[in-house]
Amino acid sequence: MKKIIAGALFILAAGTAQAQLTQMRFYVGADVAKVTTKVDDKTGIPPIVSGEADATTLRLKGGGHLASWFDLELQLLFPSEETYSRVATNNTVKSSVFAIFGKPKAAFGPLEVYGLFGISGATVEMTGVFQGKKSKSGFAYGLGAQYNFTPSFGASLEFTQYNKQNFELENLPGGVDIDIKAASVGIAYTF
Repeated sequence: MKKIIAGALFILAAGTAQAQLTQMRFYVGADVAKVTTKVDDKTGIPPIVSGEADATTLRLKGGGHLASWFDLELQLLFPSEETYSRVATNNTVKSSVFAIFGKPKAAFGPLEVYGLFGISGATVEMTGVFQGKKSKSGFAYGLGAQYNFTPSFGASLEFTQYNKQNFELENLPGGVDIDIKAASVGIAYTF
């Protein structure tokens, strides 16, 4: 009897999920993002090479409206390379990010306000005093607002904190702390 009830509940849940998926709407978007990559030298060995690199790059995003109050979103921040310090030589950092977010939201007429909570993977490539390429993943979050001009088209403003972690450097104790964040303006199309 328990197996029959469990089977019936499974079929009911699968049917409900299928019905919701057929009604689910998807969206794609693109943003112009100002990406700040902060590099903080923790090696304690001179020269201390710390600073910030500000770059403008493209971010693509897409996702699905799972419920009226919740989306699932993927983001891809294209690589951007900028100078973060000129100590001893020209020191550059190139950052790229992939992230997946849960996106709770609230609508106030055509305006949606939302939060982002998820995981991001960052690849950081450094040249200058520190050289190499490292990848790390960690917790990411953000806040944003989207104004929907029509049910299918909207424009958004967003702040996202991607990675804030220590990246180890070969043969140097302490490594460097890397902090990647973005402020963006963009558009989205729902189909």
